[in-house]
Amino acid sequence: MKFFLILVFSLLVFNPCLYFVWILRFKTKITSSENRDKKSHQVLLYHKIDDRWEWGITRQKIKQFEKQMRFLYQRGFRLTSLEDGFFSFSLKEKKKIFLTFDDGYRSVYTQVLPILEKYGFSATVFLITGWIGKKNLWDFNWGREFQHLSWSQIEELKGFGFGFGSHTVNHPDLTKLNEKELEYELTDSKNALENRLGKRIDFLSYPFGKCNEKVKRIAKKAGYRCAFSICSDPDNPSDPFALGRLGMYLFDSRLTLNIKLKRTPLFWIEDMKGRIINRFANGTILFKGKPQYDYASEAEKPKSILVKKV
Repeated sequence: MKFFLILVFSLLVFNPCLYFVWILRFKTKITSSENRDKKSHQVLLYHKIDDRWEWGITRQKIKQFEKQMRFLYQRGFRLTSLEDGFFSFSLKEKKKIFLTFDDGYRSVYTQVLPILEKYGFSATVFLITGWIGKKNLWDFNWGREFQHLSWSQIEELKGFGFGFGSHTVNHPDLTKLNEKELEYELTDSKNALENRLGKRIDFLSYPFGKCNEKVKRIAKKAGYRCAFSICSDPDNPSDPFALGRLGMYLFDSRLTLNIKLKRTPLFWIEDMKGRIINRFANGTILFKGKPQYDYASEAEKPKSILVKKV
């Protein structure tokens, strides 16, 4: 009984304080019609879909993910890749949701593809080009390793209507890199994808959702048309190089998915939850540190066969 009373008291005190912080710092101010149009984009973010246990909470179980896809399908939503009209999105397309997966785990091919194909959905996968076909040793995973997509699997997914974007070469904290390292991470990953897939790569996802003005400037210079973080910047939610997404995690359900999409009065809880989870995900940065770079000369780097500039 004593524990229950302490728990209730903590919630009564903690929740209002957390809500007050969210109102002051994170509540998005949307004033112009342009911002309303930008905010009308519904972009979902998943990572790995796998039943194997791990320490992290960015994964979802297979049945959990399928229940959410069925929930959306039954309510008339259409989930698609960013390449399918992200830049020409109309407010009339209220039932259109853009579906994204960060990191490019093999589960996108083995688990996600059959589920999305069942409901006629597609998605965009953000790939770490230096780790394609390899285990996720870049991540601090406590010995629980997961395989990334191979090039052959990526090309098969492309045939099923999946789109692809860059998630850099090595998945570093981009805000800790100098300009030359940034250019390598953002340009070489874009070039590798364009050369292999034979199509323009317009979309970038920042590792750990972290960026700053220098990172955004280099991303524009590399030729991306927009870039995604995880949670939107409350001061500039329509910034095309820091767009937010609705993150889906291990303890998310159809209920929390509905709250996020409809932005009900409880949306602040989901938004704050996503920001807290993103903070904890930065543990990889602390334990793995910064990648090592050999600074190969520009002449030795691969060149894109496609025009980079917009």
